[in-house]
Amino acid sequence: MPAFVLVHGAWQTASTWDQIVSLMRRAGHAIVVPRLRGSENDDTALLPTISLSGHIEDVVDVLNHENLDHVVLVGHSYAGMIITGVAEQVPHRVDRLVYVDAFVPDDGQSVLDLLPAPIVEMFRQAAAGNGEGWRLRAGESQLDMWGLKLGPERDFVRLHLSDFSLRCFEEAINLPTGAATRLHRTFFACVGEGYPARSVFERFSNRAKREGWNYYEFPTGHDCHVELPDAFAQKLQSLLPSN
Repeated sequence: MPAFVLVHGAWQTASTWDQIVSLMRRAGHAIVVPRLRGSENDDTALLPTISLSGHIEDVVDVLNHENLDHVVLVGHSYAGMIITGVAEQVPHRVDRLVYVDAFVPDDGQSVLDLLPAPIVEMFRQAAAGNGEGWRLRAGESQLDMWGLKLGPERDFVRLHLSDFSLRCFEEAINLPTGAATRLHRTFFACVGEGYPARSVFERFSNRAKREGWNYYEFPTGHDCHVELPDAFAQKLQSLLPSN
């Protein structure tokens, strides 16, 4: 049975997937959640040397160490960059890429290249003013940006926040073979009303529709896997060939 490999986004930790892990394992699926260096609030400290390429390496190492094949590789938000890079390095291990309200880069692009100029400037100012030029501190502003309303879902995500590095957003991805474009690709779009970051990711959901990917929408803010975990898990399961 194919394994689902879940990769979290910026300012979040592997534990953000806990509800999905529980639901999917209960349904009998193999689930792996890589830990990204500097993003777990543990002994792997966040350092200015941590980069996008390091996070790609973290996931590649897990796939190789666990000898995983026919993987459904799921990336939320910033992790769209990561899963695209992983597909470039080990395409033989991946059957499908699932972008969850995520960045979809082309060769040579960074996250900062894909963001609107005002947001780029906001991130740079935040890092310069309170992060030694590179640290982006986690807090209520991210929860607001992701459209999380007051309640248990917002509380859950708050518990699993972690500071992040601007360096990861600055690094351009290297995709010389474009391997990701030859794999099955799915886009999960978050389209909740009043969700502030929706416009950031619409360009990627529009691309997915234009290019004929599998495409699904969730009436939530950015964290559809937290706001609607049952529906999210069911949709993931539906991607398997046997379904």
